[in-house]
Amino acid sequence: MGSLKREETVLVHNVGGGVGLAAIDIARHIGATIYGTASSGKHAFLMQRGLHEAIDYRTKDWAVELDRLTHGKGVALIIDPLGGSHWKKSYKALRSTGRLGMFGISVATSSKLSGSLRLLPVALGTPFFHPLALMSSNKSVFGVNLGHMWHEIDMVAGWMEILVKGVADGWVRPHVDKSFPLAQVGEAQTYIEERRNIGKVVLTT
Repeated sequence: MGSLKREETVLVHNVGGGVGLAAIDIARHIGATIYGTASSGKHAFLMQRGLHEAIDYRTKDWAVELDRLTHGKGVALIIDPLGGSHWKKSYKALRSTGRLGMFGISVATSSKLSGSLRLLPVALGTPFFHPLALMSSNKSVFGVNLGHMWHEIDMVAGWMEILVKGVADGWVRPHVDKSFPLAQVGEAQTYIEERRNIGKVVLTT
């Protein structure tokens, strides 16, 4: 859905997670230049995996760093699982004809509110992308939720066929950071929410 092409640029937020590592593999295979946001402790591993530039979002303003790295042009694609006001910031970092892909709202996990109220700050900060503004800026936004694609079996099967072949050919490289027994599911969730993992976290029975 991101339509990334060879020699284009992509920014992957939370690039140290399981989806982020997969995005590196796919973008490398396509031949794109890859930027990513992650804490500094993950940078060395991510560079070995093929990331071209790592941005420490905890100590720097990632948008300022990206602007410097792209000489003010912005990037062709940003994949953003953070949500809320973060989507507005990502949208601004796109170059002309750039695409913003939204597939999660992980900032809700940092809210100090409880229950459904945790989504309130996210909802208040979520931008509205007006069609006229999209046309004027020559940018686009799209959302991804595989849970709502059960009616697109052939399409999803086609995507999976490419990825499974990628695993067989060695350019898709899943990485399991840590395994937890099922009885420690709470600890596993906390481990992910604190963004301590590089790659996937697996529950075992």
